[in-house]
Amino acid sequence: MQSINHEHHITESPVQLAGRVREDSLQEFCEELFAPLSRRDQRRWGWMYVRGLLLSAGRKSMRNIAATAHQPASQQNLQQFVSKSTWEWEEVRRRLARVLCRHLKATAWVLSPLVIPKSGSNTVGVETQFVTHLGRLVNCQQALGVWFVKPGVSCPMDWRLILPPSWTDDPIRRQRAAIPVEVKNAPAWEHGVEALITMINDWGLPVRPAVMDVRQADASEIIGELQRLHIPFIVRVSRATRFVRARPAPGRRGPDDEYTADSLGQILKGRRRVVQWHDGERGTHQGVLAAAVHVNLPDRLTNSDVGMSDPGGAFVPVGVDVPPMQRALALVAEWRDSVQGKPAFWVSNITNAAVPALLACANLTRQVHRDQEEISRRIGLYDFEGRSFGGWHRHVTLVSAAHAFISLNRLHGSFRGPADPKGEVMPGRHADSPWQEA
Repeated sequence: MQSINHEHHITESPVQLAGRVREDSLQEFCEELFAPLSRRDQRRWGWMYVRGLLLSAGRKSMRNIAATAHQPASQQNLQQFVSKSTWEWEEVRRRLARVLCRHLKATAWVLSPLVIPKSGSNTVGVETQFVTHLGRLVNCQQALGVWFVKPGVSCPMDWRLILPPSWTDDPIRRQRAAIPVEVKNAPAWEHGVEALITMINDWGLPVRPAVMDVRQADASEIIGELQRLHIPFIVRVSRATRFVRARPAPGRRGPDDEYTADSLGQILKGRRRVVQWHDGERGTHQGVLAAAVHVNLPDRLTNSDVGMSDPGGAFVPVGVDVPPMQRALALVAEWRDSVQGKPAFWVSNITNAAVPALLACANLTRQVHRDQEEISRRIGLYDFEGRSFGGWHRHVTLVSAAHAFISLNRLHGSFRGPADPKGEVMPGRHADSPWQEA
């Protein structure tokens, strides 16, 4: 089902946006962001690199970035600053995230995979590997980004480089790339959960729903871990994911209580209704067909946990109360193509939310994908070349800073709102901030 309003989404290029950005605004933004860097020259190179990402044309090579500085030897210094310097990218990311949260109220943290095609095999993490969502072998890096998202604004805050065993298990490669000893091969979702814990516990960011696509992983394992950590979530699952229907009264579970998401979609097809929500990024109202019910995961229940004396075994729609012991998850089936299309399946532990709110949050992944391609990619997200693990992380950190500057300047024309007297960037309201939400 198509959007109710058919206005086109118009996006300015980063170069067009950068052309309207005042130099003093960028200077002030970078001074706040790079304040944790102890050396003045590092803070200056940080500003110069972000400026170069914004202003240079074409591929963001070190030569093109340096050309915007009009200073002798800047290319070598910038190369040193990114690939071989010792400044801690984690602290800059923390500060960037808290700057965003100080000015804007996040709707969700979206965990988005990133595939960066590469030539050769020397760039850190590169391997010819099967990329499931592309359905083919690709010589590439794979990473995971954690994004700040609200309707109309999204920005990457943290990154994890997903290293294959050919890198993590090779001592020579690890040494050449300076891969820290604690970095191991692990599924992308484990990196994502680790990043969420760091953001909430160490960075002091607010708890928001984690939104991600887990169709290519073990959804039950991921959902179980997020529940254990008490993290609210909305995850997209595959059609083969198995569920047990939650019931409004105690009893025994029968042999016909377990379903795949695909079979649930067939059952729910006759119960679907038009669901609408406002898409703040497009400025339109979106409409899809959807149906939602309470479910549980089979391996998280015993036969005595759910059941119903009614032999008909009706499903309990979301919005109808069930006992707390049995209200585990909400399953939302979403039909965008009302005629031939297969539904998308979303699972959430936020069972007290209305279906339009859940779908509005779930579909923020589309906004992240657009902004990743229309902003981050154009300002150099895919352009790092080098063996250094730290170099890749510093580069994507600086790309995130440039992306944040573009996103915030889409809302307002300048950067204001310095840190508090102790130099700490705190989330919350700020009277002088032109980016602060009402």
